[in-house]
Amino acid sequence: MAYVLEVHIVDPGDRTIKVSHFFWGLTERECETYKREHLASCEYFRAAEQAGNTLEELSKIDESEIPDPDEFEEEEEEAR
Repeated sequence: MAYVLEVHIVDPGDRTIKVSHFFWGLTERECETYKREHLASCEYFRAAEQAGNTLEELSKIDESEIPDPDEFEEEEEEAR
């Protein structure tokens, strides 16, 4: 069992989602920790959160669904 916390930033001008963040973890707490760390370092994300312009969804997933960086590299090589 694992989790993914999706946080979508809603543009206040046209009310569309242009940016989404995905925080992956083996526990809900791990996802929240990564979100908190990113909020501390990303001014755009922090401003949207403070203004109430974010939508969140926490989902339980199979551990195998957590992205593996090696899979991305394999896809790049196959595309060449």
